[in-house]
Amino acid sequence: MGTGQATVTDDAGARTAALGWVVATGRQGEGLATEAARAARDWLREHGVTRFVAHIHPDHGASAAVARHLGMAPTDGHRDGEVRWVGS
Repeated sequence: MGTGQATVTDDAGARTAALGWVVATGRQGEGLATEAARAARDWLREHGVTRFVAHIHPDHGASAAVARHLGMAPTDGHRDGEVRWVGS
């Protein structure tokens, strides 16, 4: 159906997880990315992660919606043409 991942780092004393998700084209729109990313976020919170980031292409509304569902917001930061989203 897809994949999800989190890379955890210690960033200025705060444990930070960079989240990522990919859903197969035929399964998009079912809420799978939101469900998986939320489960990962909640598990990571239970294990001391306090900050979350994601890098999302500005034309990818579905991924932006997932980030919003996680309580993340876009920043002015960019990397490789993608917008940096952050949340706690």
